[in-house]
Amino acid sequence: MGMTISQIEASLALAADLDQCRAGFGALLARADLPAAAATEIRRRHAEPHRAYHDAAHVGLLWLRHLLHGGDPGDRDLALAILFHDAVYDPMAKDNEARSAALLATLVSGDTGWAQQAILATADHMAYAGADCRVLRLLDLDLSPLAERPAAFARNTAFLRREYAAVPEADWRAGRRRVLERFAAAPTIFRTRLGAAYEVPARENLAAEINSLAVAA
Repeated sequence: MGMTISQIEASLALAADLDQCRAGFGALLARADLPAAAATEIRRRHAEPHRAYHDAAHVGLLWLRHLLHGGDPGDRDLALAILFHDAVYDPMAKDNEARSAALLATLVSGDTGWAQQAILATADHMAYAGADCRVLRLLDLDLSPLAERPAAFARNTAFLRREYAAVPEADWRAGRRRVLERFAAAPTIFRTRLGAAYEVPARENLAAEINSLAVAA
């Protein structure tokens, strides 16, 4: 069964309340049930000063949306994948996802193989060709901020620009446009039932920013 209009509105409203999203991070951390040292480390990483967008609020938002969309609150593997998918974050690096998966394996004992593979899939959302519905759910959750209301979308764009402060403005604009155009060119951005909530507003945001970047070029 799809989401009602009120549920979709509630989902999009979450992003406006960063304190609520950070509380979602706490709930996610509790579900992940990490050893104390691992929990301390993952908190430290998501509070690193160079993070503006890829922080605890982002991770907490994804977990809250998972729950709001009827996701299994007991799915620890997915909780670990969400929690660790940006655990290592250097805006200029190309191996963040591989290092994040490796960090998960280092900090958490037991079988974390599925979560590691799911994290690796977030390196290129559009390139994932598998059929694992839970991996697809992670990818769709991670892309759901493309569909935020305009004010939250603009705020996130500003946060991302802060993370890429070392990149000259012209290069930032060109790179940002390439990324957004790739999403816009996909037949579908979202590949689970979450698309019913996010596909249309995401495409509206993409079109508006791509047009803005083209005008400014």
